[in-house]
Amino acid sequence: MYISKYRNSYLIDKAYRLTLVSVTLTALAPLIATLVDGLFSSNLLGNDAFISVSVALPLVNAVSVLTMICERGGSVLAAAQLAKGNRDKANRIYTAAFASAVLVAVIVAVGIWINLDSVALGLTGRPESAAYAREYLQVIVIYLLILPLNNTFNDFATQEGFPQLATRAVAAGSVANVVLDILFIGVFGMGISGAAWGTVISGLINLALISPYFIRGKNQPKLVRPQGDLGAILVDNLKHGFGFNVFFIVVNAFMLLGNALVLKVAGHDGLTLFDVCLQIQSATFSVVVGLCIAGIAHITYMRASGDSDGLQRIMNITASIVVGFYGVLLLLLVTVPQLFLWCFGLEGSIDLALARRVFTCFGIYYFCFCVVSVYVTVVLQLAGHVSAKIALVFAMGIIAYLSMLGLSKISVDAMWLGMIVGGVPILVASLAYGYREHLKHPFYTKFSMVDKMLTCIKFECSLDYELHHLEEMKRMIKLFDDTCEMSEEVSSKMYSTILALIDDAEERRSGHLKYFDISLCELDDGFQMTIKDCGRPYDPVHNGMDAASVGARSATYRYMFTMNVTTIVWDKK
Repeated sequence: MYISKYRNSYLIDKAYRLTLVSVTLTALAPLIATLVDGLFSSNLLGNDAFISVSVALPLVNAVSVLTMICERGGSVLAAAQLAKGNRDKANRIYTAAFASAVLVAVIVAVGIWINLDSVALGLTGRPESAAYAREYLQVIVIYLLILPLNNTFNDFATQEGFPQLATRAVAAGSVANVVLDILFIGVFGMGISGAAWGTVISGLINLALISPYFIRGKNQPKLVRPQGDLGAILVDNLKHGFGFNVFFIVVNAFMLLGNALVLKVAGHDGLTLFDVCLQIQSATFSVVVGLCIAGIAHITYMRASGDSDGLQRIMNITASIVVGFYGVLLLLLVTVPQLFLWCFGLEGSIDLALARRVFTCFGIYYFCFCVVSVYVTVVLQLAGHVSAKIALVFAMGIIAYLSMLGLSKISVDAMWLGMIVGGVPILVASLAYGYREHLKHPFYTKFSMVDKMLTCIKFECSLDYELHHLEEMKRMIKLFDDTCEMSEEVSSKMYSTILALIDDAEERRSGHLKYFDISLCELDDGFQMTIKDCGRPYDPVHNGMDAASVGARSATYRYMFTMNVTTIVWDKK
């Protein structure tokens, strides 16, 4: 494969960045809600209010995760079907994902409402905190009914190539939550219920901004009548959704079990510190979700199009972000624990040496868990090893909890070391297993449209249409021509087509487009040119550049992963 010196990473980086931000914010929205509620409750209402929000956090997260299990696998599978042009199958996947997510949220919300008193007391273990928890939960159940709609709409819009829309909706809702908490708690004195109402209204704002895209029918997949394959689609959605979200399940299980153990062994101060750790985890864990889903989407596309260079770049970016982000967080937890105590209004009321010990052990465990979660997703789940991924992620949570339980028999201080015992060995085992599988099946992905990387003569370059790097383009076409013995007629048609696309970009999308990525490859019976750009959605095939106008056998257009992708094939002559 020939890669021009003008081949850049602009389109890949932009597509990945937009998807990463959208998916991360979608996963972060319910966590921001409870984090903001926890911060304001801690600083304005006291420790009992803070604990009531913290112990309710796993319930909110659980509903969010359950709905994402129902719809997130479907959003990726539907995107793959749209990329193949199978709109009917994408419709059925979307319908099953939407209906199952809503149904699960309704069942859980009704269950919490019916058992409100027992749930509140069971989570907190103290009548004082239980009163706050009940007041908070009786409002927050409304938010649980909004979550499946927001999660489904945000994820499907992102996978269809419109992550900016989801990002704006989630960001607006999150900002509103902060403002409303200040007003309802600090100004109007509504107490803990004010925090909950701020969360509910923020969810409605998100929904109001994202739902018109689906209600007005601008989205590609549509709600359709269930058909005979509904059961198979549901199973497929749930299987892949569970694989994508298994780390969320383990995180929430560890929260619930850890809260009970820490309260029993380390008392109120220990529980407060552990809850601070869980709030930090909740505020930052969505980066794992974003890295996993953005990585899966783009690695699958690069894999299907045979772009090994782009695929390698996505893999490297993903690894760099996860290690850098959570590495810095670990460093802060170890070196400046007082920063986190100050954020939660606990400075001076908690022993600093104890806080450093708890934060250090938790930070090491959390770093290991996040690296494993991302690594086994992009290396193992994409290769179809879903069971191995699930086993490794569960193993870390289970071993950490059992180690804490066992070491608590020795001393309170020893209990915290159990998190390190659970984290480090599983990280090493995951890296070793994943590396072995990668050597056996490099870059194989379960969702690919092809079974192996394309092996053909391929030339690639990027053009800045404003600067007109035409000489490099001519040189690439000439090299491709000489290598593949392409006729002068086809070579001329390729060159004319690229010029027409450049003129079209200048005329129609000059404010939103900078680069074209162009690839030429030889097929068994023809020559294929693929042109990608990151401008607004625009279909040149249906606007004057069809197959006949460029003398080609076929011309197709798709908008996927925030990129316009136009593919033209000429016959060999």
